[in-house]
Formats: sequence, C-alpha cells, structure tokens
Amino acid sequence: MRSLIIAAILASSGLVATQAMATQVSITTANPVIDLNISETVEARPDIATFTTGVQNMSPTASEAVRANNVQMASVVARLKKLGIAEKDIQTTQISLNQQFDYRDGQQIFKGYQASNMVNAKLRDLKKLGAFLDALAVDGATNFNGPVFGIDDDSTFQDAARDKVWATAMQLARNLARKAGYTDVRILRVEESDQGRGYSPMPMVARTMDASEKSTPISPGELSVGASMSFTFEMVR
Repeated sequence: MRSLIIAAILASSGLVATQAMATQVSITTANPVIDLNISETVEARPDIATFTTGVQNMSPTASEAVRANNVQMASVVARLKKLGIAEKDIQTTQISLNQQFDYRDGQQIFKGYQASNMVNAKLRDLKKLGAFLDALAVDGATNFNGPVFGIDDDSTFQDAARDKVWATAMQLARNLARKAGYTDVRILRVEESDQGRGYSPMPMVARTMDASEKSTPISPGELSVGASMSFTFEMVR
C-alpha cells in the first residue's frame, strides 16, 4: 500500500486543481501509481500586435530638447489614435533626457542633450499594421520595436490545449497500466503548471512586396498556445 498527498480527489468530477487552490488530502492506494507530466499545444492566428514606438532628438539645451520631443511625440500619439488605437491601449514606457558627448584625442566634448519618449501601443486590427507603421514614420516617429503578436482572448485555445493534455495523459496512463498487467487507471491528482501556459511564436512565412503594395509587408504567422499538467493515476484491475 502506498500513501499519497494529493492536491484534490478527482475520481469523477473532472475538475482541475491548480497550485493556488490545492487542498492537502491524504489517501492510501492499494495498487501502484503512475506519475505523468504532459504538455500539449494548439496553433492559432494572432489577432493583436503590440509594439513600442517613440521619438528621439538632440538639441543644444535641455529645454529645447524636451520641447522638440514633446511636439514630435504629440504628433505620434495623435496618429496612433487617428489610426484606431484606443487611449487605453497606449502606455508611456520611457521618458529620458541625457547629456551626449564625443570623445576626441582623449577629450570629452559636449554635443548637446538627447531627449526621448517611448510608448507601448496595441493594435487590434492587424490588416492595418503595414500602413500603420508607414504612417508613424511620416508623423515623426524615430524609433520602433516590434511587432509582438498575441491573442486578445486565448481562453478557447487554452481549453483546447488542456483537452489535448487530458487525452494524452489518459491514453498513456492506460497503456502503461496494461503493460503492467492492469486493466485501467483511476485518476488521483491533476495540477496545471503556470509555466506551461501562454503562447509562443511559430515560424513566420516571409512574403515579398507586390508592386501594387505601398505599405510595409507584415506576416503575422501563427502562435502556439500551450498547456502543461501533472497527473497521478492509480492502476486498477
């Protein structure tokens, strides 16, 4: 007989116990157990793109650098809103002002002040992304990083990944039990790992710009949405 400390007894409920909700319950098993860690993914098309953009400039004085930076940044933010990005999806991430120097013949020569202002923005219509980036450059944006593609609501894909994990775990556990001379398994414990959740980019397919296209070519590709769970099964006759 083997005693287990488990997160929850799930013999027939089908509920998943997370680490945050785990209740320590001690049960005793009459048969050997199988411990499994299973991860699965499903592929999905992204529907949002997050990027960082902003302006950077140099001026002889700090006040001039800040003033010029504010004017350019106001134009960039106005363009973001005009192109359909909601105010809630625009967030300032960095404002900086630094002295700049050149070094010649071992001498430090003052060049001026460099001011910069950066924002994170989230675009929810990916069809506009190429034209969007081109428009930002026209309005004075001097820096751009991204895009990072994502899924605004990935709950459906997370559920699909969990279903795959569950099916894989049940099939593997039953196969192992039968090899050991048992007929089936009884599930004792299920825990979902936060480390296995979320999504990662899949390889993107590059495309060339057609002669009729005037905007930056963008290929969103696909994202891999994952789930990871650990299981304990008791083998039964």
